[in-house]
Amino acid sequence: MHPSRSKWRHAFRVICDRIRTGELAAGDRVPTVHELMQEFSMSNTVAQKVHRALREAGLVETEPGTGSYVLEGAAEKLQAAHEDDD
Repeated sequence: MHPSRSKWRHAFRVICDRIRTGELAAGDRVPTVHELMQEFSMSNTVAQKVHRALREAGLVETEPGTGSYVLEGAAEKLQAAHEDDD
């Protein structure tokens, strides 16, 4: 697997787990692109891909100029998907 693909998938899964477990609750700001770059040692482009994937999954919404925030019901959506995988 291409290294950048695995980095964004790993970061995406980590953020999803934080939402599912309540570490990031509805209304909480998710890590910024810059914070993702630092935490996961990734490029700006790859960190943006993580944010895009979170939005496309319906887990966060982005407020221009302020950040991306966990949507109401995101944890439940992830928990249901997690239980389906078991």
